[in-house]
Amino acid sequence: MKDLLEAMTASWPVALAVFLAGAGILGGYHFDMRYLTALPAWLPGAAFIATLCSASVLTVAIIRSALQLITRPFRRRAREKWQAQHIAALDDLPEPEAFLLAWAVANKTKVFSAPYFNPHTKALVAKGFLSIPPGNHRTDEMPFAVPDYIWDVLKEQLQEADIGQLRGLRPFDRRW
Repeated sequence: MKDLLEAMTASWPVALAVFLAGAGILGGYHFDMRYLTALPAWLPGAAFIATLCSASVLTVAIIRSALQLITRPFRRRAREKWQAQHIAALDDLPEPEAFLLAWAVANKTKVFSAPYFNPHTKALVAKGFLSIPPGNHRTDEMPFAVPDYIWDVLKEQLQEADIGQLRGLRPFDRRW
């Protein structure tokens, strides 16, 4: 049963290939193709089971795709609502955290390196205003990335502000 459930996670192209192969073998036995006479006697039964299992995987894939298509507008609306609330939370950031994000925009660096154990970067990661790109990194130079929707809002908000004094500074030169 565990193997069957694991097979259900197969991608639809794999399931389609198994289905077509099994259907081809069963069709060959149905039409008494002479090429199949040398194959073992258990092959039609195995092909039948493989065809049924792959057909069920294809059916599940079709249902999942249909459900994703139906729920896409609801998920998009929920994501946009969450992003709007997240963007509104930018106004509540403490000064050191807001300075760090403003520094990134002023220096046009969406991804920057900083110490992993810095309390401000850790707080921004926890709040979702920074993310850590996948991969192996050193703790003294951890890359941090500003999410796209946050970056766009920060660029727009800080375009009018005087952020010239932030250019050229290192984000951790200033002691908080």
